Amino acid sequence: MILVVSGLAHPSGYPLKVKSTPSDSPPTVCAPAEEGEYFLKVLIPSYAAGSIIGKGGQTIVQLQKETGATIKLSKSKDFYPGTTERVCLVQGTAEALNAVHSFIAEKVREIPQAMTKPEVVNILQPQTTMNPDRAKQAKLIVPNSTAGLIIGKGGATVKAVMEQSGAWVQLSQKPEGINLQERVVTVSGEPEQVHKAVSAIVQKVQEDPQSSSCLNISYANVAGPVANSNPTGSPYASPADVLPAAAAASGGFLTAEKLAAESAKELVEIAVPENLVGAILGKGGKTLVEYQELTGARIQISKKGEFLPGTRNRRVTITGSPAATQAAQYLISQRVTYEQGVRASNPQKVG
Repeated sequence: MILVVSGLAHPSGYPLKVKSTPSDSPPTVCAPAEEGEYFLKVLIPSYAAGSIIGKGGQTIVQLQKETGATIKLSKSKDFYPGTTERVCLVQGTAEALNAVHSFIAEKVREIPQAMTKPEVVNILQPQTTMNPDRAKQAKLIVPNSTAGLIIGKGGATVKAVMEQSGAWVQLSQKPEGINLQERVVTVSGEPEQVHKAVSAIVQKVQEDPQSSSCLNISYANVAGPVANSNPTGSPYASPADVLPAAAAASGGFLTAEKLAAESAKELVEIAVPENLVGAILGKGGKTLVEYQELTGARIQISKKGEFLPGTRNRRVTITGSPAATQAAQYLISQRVTYEQGVRASNPQKVG
């Protein structure tokens, strides 16, 4: 039995009805958002879904009672494109959204031992292993309008959020065109850092009058690009080219030959803080060379002192097939996240 509770508005405005239904039954429906209520979408790794739902839906029912929030989860095999993660829609006050997310984050941190063991996987198949770094990440899906508020003018707001929380915050790229109305925000760090950053993001949700513009939890029928779940990932994500198994890349299972098989070339640019460029380069540039050999992508970093306008970030340009650039982005973002964590726990470590 899986509890299915909807956060979608009902035209008749019926009161919320919570019931436990089989996963293939139509979802129950809740009332439209009332004054002071907001929506937040959270990605939940499939390994954590069971402990969040609880036996017969008991845990999620209790969570709703305690927080006053309404929680809706996509069906067991209805994953966000290119991942093995379910979409969770939370409706409630800002306080309720933060409380529910704290509970979810706690369960996401509990990765089953069996899932951390690396194994060879097909790069185009959904991953069966989990990168342990996922336990330290929160992944939120927000409308483009909310994303703009999170970033702020010239990136000032997101920079302030990172400085004040100590967490690392990245947003998936915004594509040209109008198909994609959302972006994925990845927050990385220790529990308290993530909590502070997510609270700041919820504040931006409150400030955005269009924050409830994308309330779907199923992406099965979504045409065109969707926001990539990997930090700074290409927006043109589909199950075929998103490389959900990119987590295995750090184990050396993605070969240049496999990745080069994707013939189309693309160019992706990402920003890396000046003080973290050394971590990507490695001693004598060794790490950067390894990343290029492993993925088959070409990675170039702007010269020292050449920053993206209005920032202290260096420009990293990645060229190659979609699969190669995706894997390279993944490796770089994981390296940056790891280094951030090391420095957060050991402030004396610099360079």
